[in-house]
Amino acid sequence: MRWLVTGGTGFVGGAVIRRLLTEGEQVVALCRDARVAHGLERAGAEVVEGDLGSPRRIERAARGAAVVVHAAGLTQRRSSLRALGWVNVAGAENVLRASRAAHVRRLVHVSCADVTLNTRPRVGWNEDQALSHAPLGAYAQTKLAAEELMIGGGRDGLETMALRPAWIWGAGDESVLPALAREVLDGGLAIVGKGERLLGTTHVDNLAEAVLRAGTRPEASGGVYHVVDAEMVLAGDFFHDIAQALGGSTRSLGGIRRALWRARWDLRRGRSGLLPEEVALRGLATSLDQRRVIRDLGYAPPVSMADGMAELREWIDAEGGAEALAERVRAPAQDDHVDAQVQMADDVPPR
Repeated sequence: MRWLVTGGTGFVGGAVIRRLLTEGEQVVALCRDARVAHGLERAGAEVVEGDLGSPRRIERAARGAAVVVHAAGLTQRRSSLRALGWVNVAGAENVLRASRAAHVRRLVHVSCADVTLNTRPRVGWNEDQALSHAPLGAYAQTKLAAEELMIGGGRDGLETMALRPAWIWGAGDESVLPALAREVLDGGLAIVGKGERLLGTTHVDNLAEAVLRAGTRPEASGGVYHVVDAEMVLAGDFFHDIAQALGGSTRSLGGIRRALWRARWDLRRGRSGLLPEEVALRGLATSLDQRRVIRDLGYAPPVSMADGMAELREWIDAEGGAEALAERVRAPAQDDHVDAQVQMADDVPPR
């Protein structure tokens, strides 16, 4: 079966492609810059250069595909609202329209559990529980808008579904881990309180397994699914292991109320530090009900916490440790990023 994966050179997209290739699937990887995708080609994927702002290129790449996996997106939380909206919302709409135009059968959208993030614990939450207000942070708000657009767009022969991973982690992470490495170097990885609350986590290979199943199981059509690791873990234990893998330690920001107050104070004054949504992620209990993903998709996460951490430690050491990873922190996307993307879209010749 032929698949198109957006964000092929990204952390999630790359893991999805590797998983699909192990099953002998035909994979087309949509990448912004084909020059950095040689590893995907060597692994057996077909690489097509294209951007989320270019729906005609997406459509061309999707022709002949039975399933499209939309794994691309902007993850830097300090990016401007316009940049987040352009990539996460408008980009999702372009993928949706291109999939319809290319007569794709199924579209799997990689959303996130942040779409229900707020300043209260989420213990035992299932996919039917929703907020009566916008989720915490511009990133979560744009991801929710994209998810709603995708689920509502399942028609005209196109089946859509959304997967909601929690804190995505694992070897190869150049999205979140570099910033954590910088935290470690700047005095320790921050935890909120004593780290005694549950943290929802999703190893990237477990997410890739769920994507494979979502693309092939008929029960998945129109569904929204939490995708988390098999073991529940305390925030303090998880961040301690991450900090140790980076050669450092953790530090406490104090209780949740104090940490949230400080984060809001710093944000108003343009200071560095954790954003309020980052404090909520680290300090408020999160355990997500996964009965639906097990029932409908037969999801069984293949990677354990212990094995994932061992692999992560090996990868960090091979990459040069925290110092080398901290150099890879990406600057948040701002409005000029959107202007450049619009120009790229305008440069696409008409069919």
